[in-house]
Amino acid sequence: MASGITRLLKRWRGNYYLAGLLAFAAKPLRFIFARSALSIERKVQKNGVTIRLPNGGRLSLARDSGIAIASLLFWHGLDGYEPETSRTLRFFFERAGTFVDVGANCGLYSLLGALWNPGLDVVAFEPVPRIFSSLKRNVLLNGLESRVHCENAALSSRSGTANLFLPRSDELDVESTGTLAAESWQSRKGAPIVQVAALRFDEYEAGRPMRVDLIKIDVGDFEADVLDGMQRVISRDRPFIVCEVLPRSHRNERTCAIVEALRYQIYWITPTGYIKVSKFDFARGSFTDFVLSPVSTADVVLDNLSVLWDLRSRAAQAD
Repeated sequence: MASGITRLLKRWRGNYYLAGLLAFAAKPLRFIFARSALSIERKVQKNGVTIRLPNGGRLSLARDSGIAIASLLFWHGLDGYEPETSRTLRFFFERAGTFVDVGANCGLYSLLGALWNPGLDVVAFEPVPRIFSSLKRNVLLNGLESRVHCENAALSSRSGTANLFLPRSDELDVESTGTLAAESWQSRKGAPIVQVAALRFDEYEAGRPMRVDLIKIDVGDFEADVLDGMQRVISRDRPFIVCEVLPRSHRNERTCAIVEALRYQIYWITPTGYIKVSKFDFARGSFTDFVLSPVSTADVVLDNLSVLWDLRSRAAQAD
């Protein structure tokens, strides 16, 4: 009886006149509820979260250890935070042996990499003391302290100490838009200065040798200095680099010059694929992340990164 009624309702649902009437009535309701859902997601935060990963594992963020990111994961799952960049990094996580996370924040990508690939070693750099404490708590909570090595330092073109401009936050979360860039908007607006340890990665690696396959850089307009301080290791290991590069008045010319000197190709990360570009200075909306690749093909657009990984692997074997 129930199945018969269900079949009848399904047939009525497709009726030209009834379907038109229902669709006409439902469309404004969908708009209202969608706006309400979005408002709820923005205003209701989740402090601490555990999500299931596609590979069957679980990733957890501890209490008071990345509330904004935890909220996005709670409402939308793994793709709730930087979906295109996250998928890009997951591709590399499956294949890499060592991942260097520069500007690790609360550790989402460090945790994800180690949980995605049990053979991946991670070195995570985070200079802000309170955020670094969140990073350490999350690593401990996920049982990854043996494979995720955390350094409370910024990477730079030279070792020593540096001034980090860290805007105040009205939230329980520490503001995550801090930067070492002296000509930044944070500096111009008088953000409080936090003195942090700074390391030149080439010097750091000399004391802690590793073969680097993958680097992620998210440092708020300081990526040129980070890349400058890694040139020896990058030239030797030819890792893939996933880097945020924000639009700036200086047109990111220094970053572009370093990338060119390293003989790397820039690919813009978009929802429709990886687009080969020659510079960072172009209209790109909210998509600000790039793959810096040691190899390239003649194709302007790639729908996946396998061809680049295979090219790099063959080049490494030839050497």
